[in-house]
Amino acid sequence: MMRTLPGSLESVSHLVVVTVVVAVGVIGCRDERAVRPPTSGSAVKSEPVVGVRRASPPRPLLKVAKDDGSGEFELLELTAGDLRFAAWDNTYSPNRLSGIHSLLNLRDAPDYDAFRVALNFEHVLSGHRGPRNDFSPRHGAYRLKQITGTGVEWTRRAEDSPWRLESTMALSPAPPNAIDFRFACTPGDAELFGTHGYAVLFWANYMNPLTDIDMHFRGVSGPDAKEEWVSVEAPQTDYLHRHGGVYRSRDSKRLPIDDNHKSPWSVVSYDYPRFTKPFFYARADQGMVLIMMFDRMRGEEDEIRFAMYRFQVKPESRRPAWDFQYVIRRVESGRRYGFRGRLVWKKFESAADCQAEYERWAATVQ
Repeated sequence: MMRTLPGSLESVSHLVVVTVVVAVGVIGCRDERAVRPPTSGSAVKSEPVVGVRRASPPRPLLKVAKDDGSGEFELLELTAGDLRFAAWDNTYSPNRLSGIHSLLNLRDAPDYDAFRVALNFEHVLSGHRGPRNDFSPRHGAYRLKQITGTGVEWTRRAEDSPWRLESTMALSPAPPNAIDFRFACTPGDAELFGTHGYAVLFWANYMNPLTDIDMHFRGVSGPDAKEEWVSVEAPQTDYLHRHGGVYRSRDSKRLPIDDNHKSPWSVVSYDYPRFTKPFFYARADQGMVLIMMFDRMRGEEDEIRFAMYRFQVKPESRRPAWDFQYVIRRVESGRRYGFRGRLVWKKFESAADCQAEYERWAATVQ
């Protein structure tokens, strides 16, 4: 279903921890260069909220160190600007997924947690059927460390990946309401991706229950259509899209895939609509909006794709997955690939304001 729009962690779960807890201060999906100094995530300044009283002062930030003496962490809670969030490793995967758990905007919605998990590196896929396609980033160490006062980094060694894929995901807050991220990877063995030659790297954003599941982006509804705002709900069009699917950019092509692929909905893209700018927004409850933006749409060797899945969208609990993919169209051994992005979590003003957020950030990206 598509319609034209008018113009216009998991709270930190209860921890059973045998390591030291240090107080600081007071992922189709079923249920990985350094980070620049952050720039402003919005033109909106953080002003005191008049007339709002919090029930209690915020609890201390938590750090849960691994007990192996590595200096790495299972959990790091951070705060910057209006945001407070927690980064997790995959020590207890798959019961606890890696990425951002518990994202709060303390100014705009202090009691509303956006995610079950976000920026969860969920899949590495080829166009061929095989066990490596099945949630490979959940298996093997995905190491979390603190790289600055408010920045973190996940790393996976090639020997810990069934794809022999070395990768790094670095994250840094950009006050008042954004988080910048950068991903880089180096394939160790291109032959593992088979004759189709491409790699689909997949990140999941599992939302907490909300009312409106639509994903919105600038796009076109057909080959001769003009650019406009479109809204998508990942409809079931055939067996390839029964759980949702992938949206590609205007000039991108469908990826070839074997007929017996186990999870084709994670690879096969809808024909239309297609997006024309590399960002989307989705509205959450309490007037909040999630904006996901990227430094590229389609380049000579790689591209960004959007994805939406409805595995957890049910009448009693609407929990969409607003996801994205990084596609390397021809994998080469030893070559370094990567992209940059920004996540914004703030009060929704308008579609035009979401686009302005993207354009301000894009102007700073080299």
